[in-house]
Amino acid sequence: MNKNKILLQNPQKSHVKLGDKIKVICGNQKGLIGTISSIVRTKSVATITEILPRIKYKGKEGDKKELPLYIHLSNLMLWDTNKNVASKIGYKMINEKKYRYFKKTGNIVEQSEKSDKK
Repeated sequence: MNKNKILLQNPQKSHVKLGDKIKVICGNQKGLIGTISSIVRTKSVATITEILPRIKYKGKEGDKKELPLYIHLSNLMLWDTNKNVASKIGYKMINEKKYRYFKKTGNIVEQSEKSDKK
């Protein structure tokens, strides 16, 4: 079976969720801080609000079309707004409920409104 077909059938779990504040750690957009606006789990990519879209020109008249700029999830790191530092995340059980926390600072990741609606 083709590797691409296997990836499409089994979307990967992710360390980031919709509405999370992140920092881009690799690529052309390195160092930018923004929030996640959408995630495509089958391709493991996300769009970030603060990153400008890619502009594609079509035809002789130069019709503009804005395409979202996707960044792979492995190039993103969660941003701790309290300490202004990017960090890996871990999981803690508090009162039999699972919470995400920043490994560098120990602060619990704030639950975003978008991820609570699920």
